[in-house]
Amino acid sequence: MNVRCNYCRQSFNLSRDYLVDAVTKATEKKQKYHTVECINCRKAIKVPVAQMKRFAPEDSAEDES
Repeated sequence: MNVRCNYCRQSFNLSRDYLVDAVTKATEKKQKYHTVECINCRKAIKVPVAQMKRFAPEDSAEDES
């Protein structure tokens, strides 16, 4: 998933493994946003959990098999 910083406009990618971990932690805590630190300016960026769920791989199909 590609994320762009609101402050310095640096663009960077979040890996699928990171997305899976972040979505599970956010759903456990019932959060709507997950904060990611910019790799360039180190400021916090809010990323919606709903958007992260769209890019995270589906594990439910593998669990049923």
